[in-house]
Amino acid sequence: MSFDLPATLSTKNNTKKCSFTDEACQVLNELRTNSLLCDGNVLTKDNNEYAVHRFILAACSPYFRSIFTSLKHVEYPSVKLEVEDEVVQAILDYAYMRECFLTPSNVDKIIQAADKWQMNGLVHYCCEYLSQNLSPDNVFNVYKFTIIYPNERLQQVTYDYLMYNFIDITDINKQFINLDVNELIKFISTDDLNARNEENVFNVVIKWIDHDVEQRKQYISQLICQLRLGLIPLQVFINKVKSHPYIKDNDECRSMIGETLKLLYKLDNEGLIETDLKCPFIRPRYPHEIIFAFGGWSGGSATNMLEAYDVRADKWTIIHCTDRAAPRAYHGCITLDNLMYVIGGFDGIEYFSSCRTFHLIKKEWREIAPMNERRCYVSVAYLPPYLYTMGGFNGHVRQNTAEKYDRETNQWSSICPMNLQRSDASATTLNDRIFICGGFDGQECLQTAEFFDPKTNQWTLISPMRSKRSGVGVIAYRGSVYAIGGFNGQARLNTGERYNPIMNTWRPITAMLHPRSNFAIEILDDLMFTIGYDIADMNLYRSALSACVINGLTLVKNFLFYNDINTTITTTTTNSSTIANITNNLEINRLPLSVALSHGSARQIHGRIQ
Repeated sequence: MSFDLPATLSTKNNTKKCSFTDEACQVLNELRTNSLLCDGNVLTKDNNEYAVHRFILAACSPYFRSIFTSLKHVEYPSVKLEVEDEVVQAILDYAYMRECFLTPSNVDKIIQAADKWQMNGLVHYCCEYLSQNLSPDNVFNVYKFTIIYPNERLQQVTYDYLMYNFIDITDINKQFINLDVNELIKFISTDDLNARNEENVFNVVIKWIDHDVEQRKQYISQLICQLRLGLIPLQVFINKVKSHPYIKDNDECRSMIGETLKLLYKLDNEGLIETDLKCPFIRPRYPHEIIFAFGGWSGGSATNMLEAYDVRADKWTIIHCTDRAAPRAYHGCITLDNLMYVIGGFDGIEYFSSCRTFHLIKKEWREIAPMNERRCYVSVAYLPPYLYTMGGFNGHVRQNTAEKYDRETNQWSSICPMNLQRSDASATTLNDRIFICGGFDGQECLQTAEFFDPKTNQWTLISPMRSKRSGVGVIAYRGSVYAIGGFNGQARLNTGERYNPIMNTWRPITAMLHPRSNFAIEILDDLMFTIGYDIADMNLYRSALSACVINGLTLVKNFLFYNDINTTITTTTTNSSTIANITNNLEINRLPLSVALSHGSARQIHGRIQ
């Protein structure tokens, strides 16, 4: 079996290191390679001999331990291994050094030998290699491999990768068309399938049948009933699904199509209600990413509300946890691994230097080391391996200082200050740099922008934006930096612009539907979400909140709408361009950047960020 892995991919060892020191392991391996103090041999399939120390092999394999102890009276025993030299060399390297050289062409042979000879550590090592190097070209082979050689982590990583990328994989991987019908049903029926558009799942089914029409068209009804047909837009369903020859020619499909049409007409006329989501034809599949929104300013005070947004169901769910964090607004928020970091902020009285984390699995809050300075209206960004905070307001002055957080030591340290004082700015990362744009210096709103290069520990000014923007939303996507909304000193803005780092130029993009400042901004499913805003004539509003995206199916499942069907949530109709949480007036414009935050309903949008 070949895994079609690029030859340049990593063979980094993420497994537990040998209990010996590295130096001791190195010495033992040198003794082996020089045939010193050895007391046994292993022979390869090609009859080549390798001198070994029996106790080393016995220590990492019950198989070798059994053989060598049974030959304890033999002065210099030899063991025949019916594998090639390359495999034996890898096994010996791992036994002595706890690492070996893996390639796309040898990993399957090594893992089979390791499994046969009960070298569980080497099996795990190979599985880590495979999990780190999954690609659309090899994922089906690896998936089938995990059935033969079960490894819990590799199975989970491979399954998550396959579910997240399934639609794209079927366009690239030729092995897809060789799946049997039961395997295909397993993939397209699960809620775990990452399908932004159910029409794409229909296309997958048709493509699979097209490969062998005479043998496979008999399965059309079995396959079609696995789809969420009610999620396909009415006209697309009529023109593409209902009229398809495979559907029209199948008696079992006709009643299914009729029932789906009734449902689609009902949805088109009456809109979607919460109970409809339980219907298997409309039940959304699980998202692989969700938005977390925390804190903010509502009704004249700070809040500590934590909510999760399910993009597939268009629903918000309140996250209940055992230890509620202190209310705060104008703070920073970012997720790393299994933790959401909430940084700085203001509660109406105190300006915070404190930082807290929310554990996404345990659903518990914990205090971490405070920043060196108090900061509200703070900008945050993550550039591995550090978390960065920049600017802000400490209750007295607008700051140009910045600092970074080391998660290993739980310590903050100062970095080079920015060129300008900035509160109410926003930051993002692109090309191993941190870009920060706009803000307020205590006197005026800013249109300047600059970037930080951690290699030189320096800030560099770039071309200024086209507009002054305080309380701006900034985010990077596909090689560009987007600056959206904000306040220019006279009015809140609905305009946006895009920065090209190669040309060092800003270009306008189409305006949002509403002017906004001090809001959160995230990208999910290639759509830009602007979350919350500050507008004077609202009775209840939630501004100055912070949001972040949680990735990974295993984590996301803990926060889905279905987990708490009775939670107070809103219902989104097919004519709405906004998904709103009525209880705190949290608003999200779900709009594609291909039309640059222009018009269109949440249900009608199919554009993608350009």
